[in-house]
Amino acid sequence: MEVPWEEASRFGLMVADKDDRVTEFQEKPKNPKSNLASMGIYIFNWDILKKYLEEDEADPNSENDFGNNIIPNLLRDNRRMYAYHFNGYWKDVGTIASLWEANMEILDPEHSGINLFDEDWKIYSRNSGMTGHKVSAGGVVENAMITDGCRIKGSVKHSILFAGVKVEKGAVVEDAVVMGGTVIKAGATVKHCIVAENVTIGENAVVGAMPTESENGVATVGADVSIGDNAKVGPNAMVRNNVEGGGEEW
Repeated sequence: MEVPWEEASRFGLMVADKDDRVTEFQEKPKNPKSNLASMGIYIFNWDILKKYLEEDEADPNSENDFGNNIIPNLLRDNRRMYAYHFNGYWKDVGTIASLWEANMEILDPEHSGINLFDEDWKIYSRNSGMTGHKVSAGGVVENAMITDGCRIKGSVKHSILFAGVKVEKGAVVEDAVVMGGTVIKAGATVKHCIVAENVTIGENAVVGAMPTESENGVATVGADVSIGDNAKVGPNAMVRNNVEGGGEEW
């Protein structure tokens, strides 16, 4: 898939000739020769793939990696490989920012090109087995995806809540990705961030912040972490351990 040239160095790149035959593979090069990013989807003749996999496994110096070993070895032997140009939705989520962006794009299918509600191209996922979500009196949900088992008493805007998330009265969630089983307690503010599974965010705590001209980082909170009452987690913070309550910013 063609990516902007200024972003090309983030990807594994296929260099192809006018017939789209692959002539070179570049792994995140400083000076890219192509902007054709490898999506990591390959179709092989099985007998050829088996041969090269077995040879690679027998090489003690191999990284056992398609991009760094298998494809270069095929090119070394002048095997014919061709690039298929893809024009649909695709996202590399190798950075925190791109993971956050991918989730936000689900909320804007008209412009992003990914539509989880397309009946002609269904995307299946595991059923949580939880009850349906519930928005209580006084709860606000605006342009958000709310999954099974969620309980909303506060405000949720332009966010994705995975299964079993609880947002208590007076809490505000905006531009956030909140994973399953997390509890956001009364009065807490959670904005422009990714919160992993089974996190507890204490009363009146602040996690992340909406972007400004000088600061647009995505805060992240790891799984099973507890954020204390009144704690503050800044917009670029990566929290892996519990945070005590209080006014000091992390």
